[in-house]
Amino acid sequence: MHTALRRLLPAPKQAALLDPIAFGPPRLQQVPETLADSPVLARLLKQLSDRAHSAQPVLALSLTADTSSALSAEAYELDASGSQLLLRASDATGLRHALHTLCQWLELHPGDAPCPGITVQDEPDLPERGVMIDCSRDRVPTLATACSLVERLASWKINRLQLYIEHTFAYPGAEAVWGQASPWTPEELQALDSHAAAHGIELVPNQQCFGHMHRWLIHPAYNHLAEVPAGVYHPFHADRQPFSLCPTDPECLEFLEALFDAYLPNFQSATFNVGLDETFDLGQGRSKQAVAANGTGRVYLDFLRSVHDLVNARGKRMQFWADIVLQRPELVPELPPDCEPILWGYEADHPLDSEAATLAASCPRFQIAPGTSSWQALGGRTDNCISNIRSASAAARNHGAAGLITTDWGDRGHLQPLPISYLGFLHGAEAAWNGPAAEARSDSELAALLDQHAYRAPDSGLGAHTLAIGRASDACAVPTRNLATLFFPIGFPDRSLPDDHIEGLDQSAVERARGSLRDLRSEHATLQAHGVEACQSRDELAWVLDLMDSSCDILDARLNTPPGSPLEAIPAHIALPIAERLRALSERHADLWLVRCRPGGLIDSVDRLTRIATTMGSPNP
Repeated sequence: MHTALRRLLPAPKQAALLDPIAFGPPRLQQVPETLADSPVLARLLKQLSDRAHSAQPVLALSLTADTSSALSAEAYELDASGSQLLLRASDATGLRHALHTLCQWLELHPGDAPCPGITVQDEPDLPERGVMIDCSRDRVPTLATACSLVERLASWKINRLQLYIEHTFAYPGAEAVWGQASPWTPEELQALDSHAAAHGIELVPNQQCFGHMHRWLIHPAYNHLAEVPAGVYHPFHADRQPFSLCPTDPECLEFLEALFDAYLPNFQSATFNVGLDETFDLGQGRSKQAVAANGTGRVYLDFLRSVHDLVNARGKRMQFWADIVLQRPELVPELPPDCEPILWGYEADHPLDSEAATLAASCPRFQIAPGTSSWQALGGRTDNCISNIRSASAAARNHGAAGLITTDWGDRGHLQPLPISYLGFLHGAEAAWNGPAAEARSDSELAALLDQHAYRAPDSGLGAHTLAIGRASDACAVPTRNLATLFFPIGFPDRSLPDDHIEGLDQSAVERARGSLRDLRSEHATLQAHGVEACQSRDELAWVLDLMDSSCDILDARLNTPPGSPLEAIPAHIALPIAERLRALSERHADLWLVRCRPGGLIDSVDRLTRIATTMGSPNP
């Protein structure tokens, strides 16, 4: 495929260049009623009208019923040649995809001069192509941010969006749970749902229903519903907390019914993701006797079926995370046949293919969820992100998955800003639509796609810069899982060195990372960002680089104290300057956060930095 055509996102299955065509304000023909008010059609018409060329091409959007050459669902054909713009599909969704492709082509050839004509025949690998963003740890995007993201994802042919919710919906009577979280209100969800639908994206409700309920269960009104009311240690908080609902308590189902009845009416989607993952404490408390008699898997499956009944009674198809049933694959054939497990795994070497085969053998529908690799990494993990998404795409195609959902988490303060996730969103979108094209992408192509389609600043250099930031920790050459080396001193300040999270770290490793960051900071000063998104992203990336540099300072200082020493052991003349830099970074973090996100959760996130600064500001003499 010609290089110019590979600048489209996703790259189409078949495309060719034609003679140059002069675009101007079009004459419309055959516009289906379903697209008359389409935002993407309005966008295309504006792009054409903004061109001063006198040519007036005919724009025809044709829904075909020709069975001799029938197009599959979502497939489309585009012919921009001579004096015509012919878009053809068997459904309005396919025409919307064609409009997005034509819009991108015009954006790639700005100005009034004729640009190359094109012909395209295209269709997706997977019917569902999704993104899930964490709205519970700790960032909750503003409605404006979410709507803007919807528009960008839709232009990349994403058609599903989920907001991961633990406690950040304004459930009636639960102000004690969400009062400090700036939650989504019913009116906001309905507005986002309508905005997403207008852009061809289904907003799928998502609410945890088993594990990850600690935000509720720490409160007296809900503590009695916990598996272990006194609490357990879990990966998402430093203190003991109750974590999961008790699966043998009927009152838990009554509690979930009330949640569902308040939450689900705000969505048009017929699907509902109920979570059910990471039930760490199952069998450790009130269900201990039932687990002893029947086994952990059986108790889990019985609760899953009960939740499934609640979901079915409300006319929804249940999605759930598949990690627990995959630990006991003999249970997979017993899942309700109309539920949809989601296989997740976020490391490059996760056995997605074999686990997909297990689900495919028994489940009529399932999906696969790779990740952006942005969390617990500050600047991301570029190579892990790319490999994980490509592995998930291949497994989905090999085993007939219904879709791919690229997830973006916010563990330990959601310190990474939105641009760190753009690579995963963008690459995941292409991998779900055209997996082989995604697998063939070079670094330079990914960088150019980020510049054009994420930052909307062609040739800014932000794309290549982002990829490099996501490799800065790699300079340490320390193997890690689910985190980057330079996140460790920020995310785990209470742990001493050496530590098995970053086994083998020494001062030469830190100096290599510091050298990489020095080069990146010099490069950052030369970036030519323009436009609101690019300029905001440049500021956020500058903050990330400064925080990673401070992380190097902390690691260096800790490596110069005796093994096993706490943070307080760093001498004052070294600790105090680092503490001051962290305080300044905390203030910048708050300012940048509020541009895209709500204030709820900010205190918890900033506290991750200020606690370290406070500790280092009062070190041992």
